[in-house]
Amino acid sequence: MKKQTTYENLFGEVITVSNKKGNPLLKSFGKGPEGERCKNCKHIYRKQYAGTYYKCELRGNTNGPGTDHRVNWPACGKFEKGED
Repeated sequence: MKKQTTYENLFGEVITVSNKKGNPLLKSFGKGPEGERCKNCKHIYRKQYAGTYYKCELRGNTNGPGTDHRVNWPACGKFEKGED
């Protein structure tokens, strides 16, 4: 997958947009502790079906890919250390 898309707007200006998606909770709660990842947070949990799907309690759960959460995303401001 390309990390950037480049296109020309109506005024002939070249625009570059990042395709990289990150932790959507950073917009709501800000950045968490430096170096922490979601996998270390108590709010992350997994659902096991034919595959394993990680979810965050703070995002809700639609039982679909829209609320899948990546464990290696940087932690958000609501980060709370989980049990090891």
